[in-house]
Order: sequence, then C-alpha cells, then structure tokens
Amino acid sequence: MAQLFHPVMYDPATPLQSHWEASGGDMVSGCEPVAGDLECDVAIIGGGFTGLSAALHLVRDGGLSVRVLEAVAPGWGASGRNGGHCCFGGAGLDAPTIAKEFGEDVARHNIATQREAIELVRDLAATNDLDIDMQGNGSLCVAHTTKARAELDDTAAMWKRLGGFDCELLSREAFCERGFTAPHVHGGMDFPFGFGLHPLKYARELARLAQRHGAVIHGKSMVTGWQRENGRHRLTTAGGSVRAGKVLIATNGFTRDELHPAVDGALLPAISEIVATRPLTPDELEAHRWRAQAPLYDTRPMFAYFRLLPDNRLHMGGAGGMTGTPASKERWKSFLTQRIATMFPEWRNVEIEYCWRGLLCQSADRLTHVGEVADDPGVYYSLAYHGNGVAMATWSGRAVAGLISGRGNANLPATMTRPLPRFPIPALRKMRIYKRYGWRFIQDKLGM
Repeated sequence: MAQLFHPVMYDPATPLQSHWEASGGDMVSGCEPVAGDLECDVAIIGGGFTGLSAALHLVRDGGLSVRVLEAVAPGWGASGRNGGHCCFGGAGLDAPTIAKEFGEDVARHNIATQREAIELVRDLAATNDLDIDMQGNGSLCVAHTTKARAELDDTAAMWKRLGGFDCELLSREAFCERGFTAPHVHGGMDFPFGFGLHPLKYARELARLAQRHGAVIHGKSMVTGWQRENGRHRLTTAGGSVRAGKVLIATNGFTRDELHPAVDGALLPAISEIVATRPLTPDELEAHRWRAQAPLYDTRPMFAYFRLLPDNRLHMGGAGGMTGTPASKERWKSFLTQRIATMFPEWRNVEIEYCWRGLLCQSADRLTHVGEVADDPGVYYSLAYHGNGVAMATWSGRAVAGLISGRGNANLPATMTRPLPRFPIPALRKMRIYKRYGWRFIQDKLGM
C-alpha cells in the first residue's frame, strides 16, 4: 500500500509505548530472519493472530511444513496492540444488516461462528496452558443516555431472534451493582460471551505453540518480492528467499497494496488508539464502586472500549485520528483522557502512563474475507476484522488452514466467502474514515 498514514505508523524503530509491550514478558525466541534460499509447503506472510493460528493448524493438523514471514516480530502489529477484548465481531456490518443482505440463515451462521471463535481461543488457552491473563466472562454495554438504554431493548431482542441467546438488560441500579457508578450511566446490557486477555502475551504464546509443533517463524523478514517459478512461489526478503507451493496473506491492516494484485486497493486501515492509567488505589476504585471484571463498551457515537486490568489500571481505547502524525497521537490521547474524565470524574486527575496506536483493517464491503485468489491458485488470504480480530482472526486462521490443507475443518459463512473486492477509487478510500469519524465526532460533541 502506498502508505495512507504518517511513516511513523509503520516504522519498527519507533517505540510503541504500549502497556502490553511493557508487561508482555520475553519476546519469542528462535525467530531468526530468513537467510539463504529456503523451502516449505506453505509460506505465511504476517505473524499476527491469523498467521500464527494458521501456522499452528497447518503443522499440527495438516502435517505441512510452514514458514511464517514476519516483518518485525510475532505480535508486533495489531495483534499485540489491541484492547484485548476476545469478543463478538469480525464484519463491519451488524447482524440485522447481514440478515437483510444475505438472509437470516446466513446471519445466524455468522453469529454461531463468532461464538465458536471465542470458544476456540478459550480452548487453545486451556488445553495448552497459555499464559495470557484471561479475565472476566462476557462483556458489559454501558448506556450513556436513557434513549440509548431504551434502544438496548431492541438489541437484546435481535440477539434472541438471530442468535438464540439472551442478553440481560440492566437498569441503572442493576448496572451499578455489577459494573460501576458514574454520572452518565443509565443502565446497560450484559452480553454473555467473551472475555479479556493480554493480546501480546497471546500472540507470543500462539507463536511458541506453533513452533513446538514444527512451524518456523522468521522475524525481520519483510517480503519485498514475489515471483512464480515452475508452479511455486518465491518470496524474497532482505536476507534471502522462501519457495513454497502455497502462500497465505495474513497481514491485515499492515498489508501493502504492492504485495499482490489481490490486495491492491482492497483494504482500508484505520487507526485505533489506547491509553492506560497508572494502577488505581482501592480508595479510587471505591469512589466509582468499581465491580466489573469483564470488558466493557459504551453507546456513545465515538465508541469507546475499556476495562480494568488485574493490576487495577484502566485501559480505554477508541478512534485514533486520520493522519498518524505524532501531533495527532497527542490530540487523540487528550480526547481519550477527557473521555475518562467525563465518564469517571473521580479519576479525572489520574495519570496516563501509556498511550499507543495500531491499525485495524476494513474491506470495501465491510466483511471479513477468507479464501483463495480466483485467478492465482495457491494464494490464500484471511483479512479484514474491522477492529474485532482477537477471536475472529484466530478462527479464520484455522479456517484458512483447512482450505490450504484440504482438510476443510470449518464451515465458512457466506459473508466470508465472497471474493475480496477493491475500493471503487482506491486513492480516495481514506475519505471513508473522514466521513464516518467526522459525523460521529459531531454527534459525540453534541451529547447524542
């Protein structure tokens, strides 16, 4: 991709200043750069949740030789920077819109897949004893106005009709008993699926698990060239090359347009930013009667996601601007800091110790895409989780591994099997961010 944002967003030498990085423990060992000319059955471009999950399932279940080519280190991109909410999501379209466009059976299939994705992460952690700081059960939605609380009645009814499960609707009093007290709380909804985790620890543990089963991970191995040779693919890096029968593109928001024609002009990254406070004291927590263990999100137009970590730091994340400049980072840090002050006035003077950014990935039709390139057999992709990739990227990595190996271990919803489309005018695709964020920002300022 012609870089859509300031170069600092893509520069491995720029410190991330991430709380996850500070608390993520040791980096994954044995990730030497590509050196010389190497061979494998499957080469995976990208060492995040998708690529690492695919690598694990290809070597463990498919018996194939796999090399992961990661530009920096496992989890360096969005997989190690997100909010750590293992939750529903993947498509940028909501369930009613999917039902309208594809039919209710497809919407139900998509919802069932989201539930399965969460359980896959839980199962991987439990059966392999992964150290990922799992926390809470389900998620809490905070209604910031009485109108927003009334609208949650329709949301819960929708989940019951299309998903077949109940969401508990909460009055202000019930929410405060389960979550926290604050001036702008007007009730909420307890969503029964999901949990929190440490995303960088998860990415690194997934990498180590894939390595134990035989996958080879190469760090500092950005793909700079791609040729076809006698029916095989040669991926060139600074230190050498990898020849493979099949290739998986798993780079998501950091995908470059020039990597392959299938992704040229097909993806739109957007910036998300997170702040983390210092650990809150017991008295500070009691000032808002904090009780929640699960991840939370709110109903404001400028959507925010947040949670209290086991060490009592408050994490809050949301939009991160349109340019990626250092100055933009500071502006959106101020926005998130003010959001904390608005939501939690007793914490308005609590110091922010960390602030970092990453890139989420959107597609032109706002759907996740998993499949094989129609006019280039042997090239596969799994891309576009629209800011909710912890569970779905893991699941999609396993699903695309099944396609590659021929084991077919996943029943892909019709929402995922469409060919990856290009934006009508790729050079103008960034205007979608301005349009979406601009109107929401105005609504947010008006208190809507």
